[in-house]
Order: sequence, then structure tokens, then C-alpha cells
Amino acid sequence: MKLKITETFSPLPEFGHKIQQSVMTLITIADGQIIPVGTGFTISVDGLMMTAVHVIEQAVKKMVSKRYDDGRIENHLEFYALYLTDKRHGQNNDFVLGGLLPIHKVWFLRPLDVGFCFIRRPIIDGEPLRFPVCRLSPGLPKVGENILGFGYYGMEGGIQGETQDGQILVDYRQETAFTGGKIVEVFQQKRDSSMLNFPCFRTDARFEHGMSGGPIMNEKGYVCGVICSSLPSVGENPEYISYGSLIWPIMGTSIEVAQHEGAKPEMMLLYDLIQKGYIFSDETIANIKVDLQPDGQRKVSILN
Repeated sequence: MKLKITETFSPLPEFGHKIQQSVMTLITIADGQIIPVGTGFTISVDGLMMTAVHVIEQAVKKMVSKRYDDGRIENHLEFYALYLTDKRHGQNNDFVLGGLLPIHKVWFLRPLDVGFCFIRRPIIDGEPLRFPVCRLSPGLPKVGENILGFGYYGMEGGIQGETQDGQILVDYRQETAFTGGKIVEVFQQKRDSSMLNFPCFRTDARFEHGMSGGPIMNEKGYVCGVICSSLPSVGENPEYISYGSLIWPIMGTSIEVAQHEGAKPEMMLLYDLIQKGYIFSDETIANIKVDLQPDGQRKVSILN
């Protein structure tokens, strides 16, 4: 499906839009406070999600330690994805269904700024929820190519208390944006040795704080990058300076997955999961090469 690319910063037309079933706000909870940390998007129907590593790290920093009477200390990661669906309920169909879905596993490779996490699926009508997915385009995008990013920003809210039926009452708001632009530069290996020490590209699209971890899509609607950072326009120059992480290096990430319902979880490379059809990709996966090194590590390379 092709996307209409515009150089605008546009909100979702309605709360509970279908894209919110696959692209979600990521939050952590600490000291009774809701702390938004970024955006993530699902790439498998059973809840495997991609986001930025610095988003995951923000959640980990808020990890809660619980001490038991016997001296044990357990760390609890209060990390959630906010899921909303366009299905409605109520006498007048006034309410959008959704809620906070726990994230229970994370993986990432340093120094890349693309990581993975698993959402614990809710059971709906007796069956585990199957998420809509974003398809990947791991090849190198081209300078001048149109892109479209999506994510959340301006998120704020708090826990108001517990209702009589045991439900948690939350006061929460967020802004959404589709943001279009062009690719200005592509850094196949890295932009610099400090801030962006990984393969990435620069775009003139406007990315706001909170959109980190959101998908950057090409004109065919495939994800070609992950939102990682941005700077506002400077002086009289109206152009935004924003960056997206390239996808090809993450093909060497090992993730524990069950390839189908009832299967035993096993560690597999993202590259192999694409080959087996667990994750969907376009034809540019043919440009990715994964080699086994003498030390047992996997080396990922890409053809120009």
C-alpha cells in the first residue's frame, strides 16, 4: 500500500484510529506516576515490538526494587504499551477499547539505537490478541526519497486512584503526528563517534520529543528507519534536522520467540525470522548478508 507523503505535521483524524493497534505509546510507572518514554511498533502478530534503545533504557532506569522479609530483592520493570482499538462499546458506542499492555522482555545490541520488546497479549473472546504489523524495508534508502514518520508527543497524565470495581482510573492525554519529509543524507556506518555512532540517515521531517522509537516509512509503506533524534530549525533556516536509525544492522539481533502458537520459544536472529515468514520484509532483505565469524559471532553486512 502506498502512502500519500506530504511535508506536514498532521494529527490522527480520530482517537482510536487503527494505527494505534500497531504503533503505541510506551510508558513506565514509578512512584504512582505515569512516565511516557517514547513510541514503539509491532512487527509480529504475537506482540514483538521495535523501538529505540534509549526509550527502553529510560524505562529500565525507573525499575522498582521490592525487598521481601526473607531478605530477597526483586526488580520489577513497570513497562507498558498503550493499546487502543477502533472497536467501540457502550450503548451509544462512545468508548474506545484499550489499555496498558505489560512489556515483559527486551533485547538490543549496542551501540545501535534500535531495540525489541515483547508485549504480553490480552485474551479477547477466548483468544490471544493478534496485532496488526508493520512490514520492514532493511535496505538502504536513497537521498531525496520521501518518508513518513509517525509517533506520539506531548504525553502527560497520572493515576487518579482505584474505582469501586477494582479498575485503575487514569487521567492521560497525548498528541499524535504523521510527519513527512525527504531523506537528506545517509550514513551507512555512522554519522559520528559520539551521539550517532551507528548507521542512520538525516531527514528534514519534524520529529518531536516522545516520537523516538516510532516507525519511519517509505512511499510503499514499509518501515525503513526508526525515529531516534531531532533538532529544531535554527535561525532563519526553516529546515528541521532529524535522524532515523537504519534497520539493516539489527538483522544480527538474537530474539527469543515461538514461531507459532504452542511452539517452544527459541533464540533466533531477526534475519532468520524474516526468512521463515515470522516477520515481513520487502525484497531489500536480499541485500543483507549474515556471516558466522570464527569467534561464533554473527557479522551483518549490506550491499550498496
